[in-house]
Amino acid sequence: MLVHICCSVDSHYFLKELHKAYPDENLVGFFYNPNIHPKEEHDLRLQDVRRSCNMLNICLIEGEYDVNSWLQDVKGLENEPEKGCRCNKCFDNRLLKTASIAKELNISKFTTTLLSSPMKEQQVLYHQGDVIAKENNLEFVKINVRANGGVNKQNELAKNDNLYRQNYCGCQFALKAQRNKQKKISLEMMSNITKQVMPGSIEARHHVFSRRDALEKSDIGYILTQKKHLVWRLLHAQVMHKKEVIPSYIIARSGDKNLAKSGNIVWIKQKLGDLHVLYNLDDFDIDNMQRFIDMIAAKQQEYNQNFNLLVGYSKRDDSVFIDIDMFNFLLNKNYIDVKSLSNNPPSYQEELKLRHYLCGIESMNPIIVLDSKIPHDIIVSIISTFQEENIYDVIEEYKYCKL
Repeated sequence: MLVHICCSVDSHYFLKELHKAYPDENLVGFFYNPNIHPKEEHDLRLQDVRRSCNMLNICLIEGEYDVNSWLQDVKGLENEPEKGCRCNKCFDNRLLKTASIAKELNISKFTTTLLSSPMKEQQVLYHQGDVIAKENNLEFVKINVRANGGVNKQNELAKNDNLYRQNYCGCQFALKAQRNKQKKISLEMMSNITKQVMPGSIEARHHVFSRRDALEKSDIGYILTQKKHLVWRLLHAQVMHKKEVIPSYIIARSGDKNLAKSGNIVWIKQKLGDLHVLYNLDDFDIDNMQRFIDMIAAKQQEYNQNFNLLVGYSKRDDSVFIDIDMFNFLLNKNYIDVKSLSNNPPSYQEELKLRHYLCGIESMNPIIVLDSKIPHDIIVSIISTFQEENIYDVIEEYKYCKL
């Protein structure tokens, strides 16, 4: 029997129940979901389905990601509500492909894990599956795994087996409607032009679930959990001087500014604070702590000898400025200018450490990196957003040796 798979949360429980109902059937999974947007989300769900099928010892066929054909299929239905005509067309798209693959493989029966989703109209799927099966001389297997608390059992199994539980159905149109209703920005539709991985992004989820897989492969215990974060995104920024836009870089979690005039900027060589907050102590084990101490001492000496390492403070508001030399000094970087910094920025975590050092761990002061120390009359415009999100995290079990 060929089983169309939409995601691991729906398929994991469904495949187990299907095997109980049809113990003599050889189940073959088929992941085909060109509706899922963006592709990074599609690939993350596919990664999790691979793991699920491996756990269940089920062969998996991976369909192509033909999003352009899918968009053409649902053209004119973009504003349809969930469970409406667009969803029905989407079901047809995937069931027709499943039936086609079944015929190629000489498999007489097919079904879909969409039947297990509480977000789908089961009777509509029954009807569409029967019609497509009849047209292709196949049998569409109808099974109700939602009954008798099936949905709760499905959710519990997903949690117990540490599956990726996505927070939207899949397509960009449903996602947009869902986020509008929640009065949120669709972070899933935002992609950094650099390689910087932002909290709450699909790229960050990839890192978490890849780490889950690596820990399992190494037989290391862990807990998959979610943490509530107030995540930040920069939507627009512009810094002007003498009526011209100048190169600038905005440090993470900088608050909004609406054409804020800096007035005079006081550049001072301030007392060097606790440099420890800028660096990752995990990079220095106990045997190499002296190396860390030596590095801090060298930074202190460099700071004492270089009188160009200054921090600028606006006299009119809470904006803080550093030039590229100070940025390089604090984070041990070697950027030539702000443009090179913008093209290949440090990690988000490094930016947070810089914020912690300059303004405090919970600060929202705009921190702006410039090519040079401009003494006055900078106009800053920043549009950003802070949004509450549940962030996946993997907590690795600590193994210790008893003395």
